[in-house]
Amino acid sequence: MKKFFSSLLLHYFRLLAKVQLLKNRQATIVGITGSAGKSSTLATCEAVLKDKFRVKTNGGSNSESGIPLSILGIKVVGYSPTDWLKYVLLAPIKLITNWQKFDIYLCEMGIDKPGDMAYLLTILKPKIGIFLNVNLVHGQNFSGIKDIALEKAKLINTLPSTGFALINVNDPLVSQTTQISLAKKIALKPIHLDFNDYAPPSSFDISIFAAINLANIFQINQSEAIKSLQKYLILPPSRCSILPGINNSTIIDSSYNSSPLACEEMLQVLAKYKSPRIAVLGDMRELGASSESAHQNIYRVALKSADTIISVGPETTRYFGPKAIKFTYWWQANKYIKEHHLPHSTILIKGSQNTIYLEEIVKNLSTSTQSICRQSPYWLKLKQNFRSMQK
Repeated sequence: MKKFFSSLLLHYFRLLAKVQLLKNRQATIVGITGSAGKSSTLATCEAVLKDKFRVKTNGGSNSESGIPLSILGIKVVGYSPTDWLKYVLLAPIKLITNWQKFDIYLCEMGIDKPGDMAYLLTILKPKIGIFLNVNLVHGQNFSGIKDIALEKAKLINTLPSTGFALINVNDPLVSQTTQISLAKKIALKPIHLDFNDYAPPSSFDISIFAAINLANIFQINQSEAIKSLQKYLILPPSRCSILPGINNSTIIDSSYNSSPLACEEMLQVLAKYKSPRIAVLGDMRELGASSESAHQNIYRVALKSADTIISVGPETTRYFGPKAIKFTYWWQANKYIKEHHLPHSTILIKGSQNTIYLEEIVKNLSTSTQSICRQSPYWLKLKQNFRSMQK
């Protein structure tokens, strides 16, 4: 019965979202997919375009329910039955009252299981697609990484012949699975960028390359695009945010989520800082049969990048080696870090979402007022309830 009502809700929101899009039928839709970096790429693309165009984004609501709600202009604040009832009642009202005009719709498109991308493509028809990378995120729902790539590649392979496919040619699976695309292909290769005094973290290189190439499609030259990045780029909370911390420390807040590729890249960022370097690493979720090898590999990388490794969660406890200081929950790790915190250290904090919640460690160590992820009443209550259940 629950599955029936979920399907009914999805079809309801999809229908209204498709009608809503008809109000801006001349707008260009840009789809962004990949296993890591989607939100950062959306932010960089929005920055380079917003001086010249009216840009709408889905702001990280990248799921089969999140995208249609974003199109309708409904902000998701919770996921309780009461919240969903509010969205159901609000949707037709938004359809009547929301006449927001935009020239470009930047849409981050995520997948959790087979068929998700195909479903999203029944809601919107992108003319431009950006395919960043493939790794084992949500691997437990697929028979292998090639199937993850094939599902994501549907975005590129359904683009019209008049469209553009921006693909990361350095990722073999991205290249292999997009060969049948009829769209004009643009390779996201490294290019020389003169940022003067402004340089985003190196882990966002692919996002920057995507934004510069997208700007070129819309006849914005590289110099103008870089000026717009300098002026407008604000990375989403807890995606490689550099924050000041207690005891004159530096915090690299990447606590929003974690996956093998993204975690390895962030450890490479940490390695560029002076010692003492601390890596606080939480479980990487939804990796299926690959969880053991993925966590063991991250541990090996962390040994080269960090002076101290602190892990949080059952997967890292099981698969990290003996040099890691291991905890099951974030509040245990937080207590240890505050008691053993080295002055002038650099602390990378990265982990997956459900039950890991390393942003709570960031919150207790940071002296910044900058935004940290998952601080809404919904998330704070969820974390409080989870913690109370472990006592």
